[in-house]
Amino acid sequence: MSANVRVLRPQEQTRFARLGDWLVDLASNRLLRGDRELRPTPKAMAVLRQLMLANGAPQTRAELLDTVWRDAYPTDDVLTHAITELRRAIEEDPKLPRHIETIPKVGYRLLTPVEWLEQLPSPAGEAAAEAAGVEAPRAAEPPRRPMAMLIVSGAIVVLLALLAVFGRAPPPSPLDLRNPVFAVNNLPQRPVTAEPDSETFPNISPDGTSVAYSARYPGDEGMHIYLRGLSGSPPIRLSRSDAGEETYPVWSPDGTQIAFVRLQGEQCRIVVVAALGGREREAAACEPFFIDYFDWSRDGRSLLISRRRADADGKTPMDGPKTLHRLALEDGQVTPLEYLRDPNQPDIQPRVSPDGRRIAFRRGAVPYSDLYVMASEGGAPRQLTRLRARIRGYDWLTDNRHILLSSDHGGTQGLYLLDTESGELANLGIAGGSYPAASRGRALAVFQQDSADVNLQSFRFDAAVDAAGEGIASSTRSESWPAFAPNDDRLVFVSNRGGDSQLWLSEPGARTSYQITHHKNVELSAPNWSPDGRRVVYVARGGGQSRLFSVEVDSGQTRQESDAGDNVRYGTYAADGRSLFYISDRDGAWHIWQRDLAKRSSRRLSDATAYSLSDGVGNGKLYFANMGEGGLYALDLASGKQERVSGAVQFWNMNAWRADPTGLYYLQSGENMKPQLFRQDWDGSAPRLLRTVEWAVAEGGLTLDRLASRAVLPVVARDDTDVILLDLGELVQ
Repeated sequence: MSANVRVLRPQEQTRFARLGDWLVDLASNRLLRGDRELRPTPKAMAVLRQLMLANGAPQTRAELLDTVWRDAYPTDDVLTHAITELRRAIEEDPKLPRHIETIPKVGYRLLTPVEWLEQLPSPAGEAAAEAAGVEAPRAAEPPRRPMAMLIVSGAIVVLLALLAVFGRAPPPSPLDLRNPVFAVNNLPQRPVTAEPDSETFPNISPDGTSVAYSARYPGDEGMHIYLRGLSGSPPIRLSRSDAGEETYPVWSPDGTQIAFVRLQGEQCRIVVVAALGGREREAAACEPFFIDYFDWSRDGRSLLISRRRADADGKTPMDGPKTLHRLALEDGQVTPLEYLRDPNQPDIQPRVSPDGRRIAFRRGAVPYSDLYVMASEGGAPRQLTRLRARIRGYDWLTDNRHILLSSDHGGTQGLYLLDTESGELANLGIAGGSYPAASRGRALAVFQQDSADVNLQSFRFDAAVDAAGEGIASSTRSESWPAFAPNDDRLVFVSNRGGDSQLWLSEPGARTSYQITHHKNVELSAPNWSPDGRRVVYVARGGGQSRLFSVEVDSGQTRQESDAGDNVRYGTYAADGRSLFYISDRDGAWHIWQRDLAKRSSRRLSDATAYSLSDGVGNGKLYFANMGEGGLYALDLASGKQERVSGAVQFWNMNAWRADPTGLYYLQSGENMKPQLFRQDWDGSAPRLLRTVEWAVAEGGLTLDRLASRAVLPVVARDDTDVILLDLGELVQ
């Protein structure tokens, strides 16, 4: 054993262990042996963890199912599949297991002794111990020291590798996590804004004295950029232009300029203005209806943006996902960064480290993305997280090593602290926090404390275009993802009115709704009814995995429909009810699959990458929002041919459309950025405006009744989102 590895007693929070000739990294779902690295599914690793903690004692199937699948109603098959996966990974011969023993009619137990470790041994330490033919001496347990010292000792192991990639490793972190679970909770925080309005996308100045944010205050025609001193001064509007909506302000490294996004109709511009106000200049065009995340370069001469690569003429965008580019502010020239890209996934939201040596970015399609990092010159990126989460903003801390990020991988959105070297993630205990931004000169950060109520409203198409909607199942919490039953007698939707994200059911004329699912620590989305109206299929996301479930509405019994390890983003029943169409990345990209419900087997239908889909037209075609090309496509289920049928469905409204025999219904941003609901007939005629739905939430879905006479959508009823100041002095010196 390496001399710098300390053996630990098994604890629930212990991360590393040795199991025979395998090294186990439980937090990262890794199994290591020599140069070999395996990554079993999270549930398989959770089963292995329970067997390891039992220290050789038998674990019954009921105990494992209750512990590992406690947030669902699983069948025995899921546990059998997890054990099979583990045996395929660590057994020399899975048919003759020597690590995991099956105890007939009882369960399983681990035959191999477990050696708990404080950290993984270094390759050099392992080689020295093997060459000597004896176990390397153990280090005496030191007195309790700040966790920063432990992180530094662990960083030494990977120092040479970091030098090879980045030229010189960042300095040791001053992070002090004396209790890795709870010490980071209760960090000092106070509100920067408290008006009865919504303030979003805060960004703190490099000197930590002022905050820029987006808000719509009384008298404003739209959202505008405001500045506010942390000493309690009143807000000052940065731009005097009334054109369009302004959002996403970002300070330059020297604090003299602010860049922001201005949206006006179908036009989008990145605008740069002096931090004290004054003459503006447009830096570049951007994608409309979409927050074009960007960041400044360390020298302040360019912006890092995300764009599709151009062809030989340097102007025409090529097919494929977005990648990182550099926009020179002096001449407007856009140059792609040369680095190892993924042909199936977009790279967005770059963030430059304070020293300018590294660039972090998000890779993956919303809402399932992860963080990567690479040298500012490009090269091979390194994956930092394996969360598969909705990451709503992140930023580097002043030590150039830690990142403050907002993630929902635990089931709800919250703030976390990420160590970019060890991969450790600490929960800061701040629920609802998003879009954090850290000061470059002080141990301060700001974030957006989300506080909005979203209710369902019904909009009849025979009413006036601008008539108000009618409330459905309203509460003081948030509702989204409505779905009418096939005969319109019931409406299912997602709500957190009970504290957790669950499916609820509303019946016409009833004054109350009732809960039909009982998951824990997951976020539910995209419910769709079976043709017979007996079951609802939906996506449950949490713990870094998204799974497809169905629930029998009358009994409340749920079952998992996707395979173990299968990540799903959307699912719907086929028109005949015999199969499910769903979108999964089981082969590396978000492709469309069909699952036979009787045979419990799946097959891939298309090479196209997709967001959402529908089999609601009844013409033998499956309609889907194309993630790679943009637009709505139709896939002929008999021939496999696909064609583009509309350009109206894009990234910003990928969940806000419905394909019906009468036509395509979709939400679009109209005059003054107000959402509008359109219908486009399948004959290709011009779209027709049905209703203006101010404050509609496009990412929360929409549903039509059987006759396509009305739509139900989630609409913001109240939004008191505020900007909060977070003092990081206890973490960063």
